[in-house]
Amino acid sequence: MMFLKLAWLNIWRNGRRTMITIASVFFAVLLAITFRSITDGVYENMIHNVVSYSSGYLQIHKNGYWGEQSIDNSFEVDEELSKSLLDNPNVTNLMPRLETFALSSFADKTKGVMVLGVNPTSEKEVNQLNEKVIEGIYFESNSTDQILIGSGLAEQLNAKVNDTLVLIGQGYHASSAAGKFNIAGILKLGSPELNSNVIYMPLKASQYLHGAGNRLTSLSIMLGKTSDLESSKKAIENSIDTVAYEVMTWKQMMPEMDQFIEADSSGHYIVIGILYIIISFGLFGTLLMMTFERNREFGILIAIGMKKHLLAYVVLLESIMISLMGCLMGVLGGTLIVHLFTEYPVEFGGTLREVYEDYGIEPIIYFSGNIRIFIYQTLVVLVLASLLALYPGYKVLRIKPVDAINS
Repeated sequence: MMFLKLAWLNIWRNGRRTMITIASVFFAVLLAITFRSITDGVYENMIHNVVSYSSGYLQIHKNGYWGEQSIDNSFEVDEELSKSLLDNPNVTNLMPRLETFALSSFADKTKGVMVLGVNPTSEKEVNQLNEKVIEGIYFESNSTDQILIGSGLAEQLNAKVNDTLVLIGQGYHASSAAGKFNIAGILKLGSPELNSNVIYMPLKASQYLHGAGNRLTSLSIMLGKTSDLESSKKAIENSIDTVAYEVMTWKQMMPEMDQFIEADSSGHYIVIGILYIIISFGLFGTLLMMTFERNREFGILIAIGMKKHLLAYVVLLESIMISLMGCLMGVLGGTLIVHLFTEYPVEFGGTLREVYEDYGIEPIIYFSGNIRIFIYQTLVVLVLASLLALYPGYKVLRIKPVDAINS
């Protein structure tokens, strides 16, 4: 307790310098938390948009389907398979999908699209797909002629709610799949690519259209804990027939997005590293000045019997105290900023919006509130503070009382 009090008094001997150092730690931690929260938020939202509305964190399909994505490589609904998957404690939901490709036509405009046959109730409960409807209504499970289309596709076809869209594609075993469907609603999804290319229809209607009976192209699997995809994948593989079925993670299905996130993260780590280098210089300079200014005082204390290692310990406490104050202020400020922008996300406009959409990224800044971001930044600063105190502490251990008193 005595050493804590001594360290506390020492850091306020030159209050102005201490406040400047605390402020530098505060701004660096604040910027690091904000920066990391933005990048993680953008990545998490990007993954969530693709995973929720398309692939799932894991996907099960017939062996060979991924090499040749055809409705002929679909499989019949298997209740035993579904039960086996849901027995896994990390599996929260199963999303049955019948994914095909078709030519959509309205008036004199045509466009190739991905048609997703889905269970409307599951999509509503798990992905809140109904909340993405910006015009019209959400479709019903028993509907045979209602579809939902992305806002980008609606714009390209110049189609509106209640217009009739013609779909022409290939059905199961080379049968023809053609029909007219009423646009019940227009969706605005998080992924610009999906927005411009996707049509949702009730699973039963899609199976009927394609002559696919009780068949699916995939089961998309939603997980509770998404941090360790590989272990979840192996657990599922051990519980199913891997001769008939194949399990893939979203990273395997979309390696380009995974590589983009990895490459982009490297650049962000460099920026955060620069912030901490700035902290280090400021903190190191403060500690050295505090040590040199008290050189004579340390000499007197050593001469009257105080152990050198205890003085070095006081210097370490001073470094940690200054850093901890800056950290706590930075974490508090970062929490307020993250909370504010989580409630009110920033949406880009103009050219910047177009750039984001060209890369398939939703032009909205999302912030991640993951507690690990705050813990990691605080721990990094405290470790830095401890390491930076080693040299001043070493100088204290090398002090010769006589020389220090006469200096």
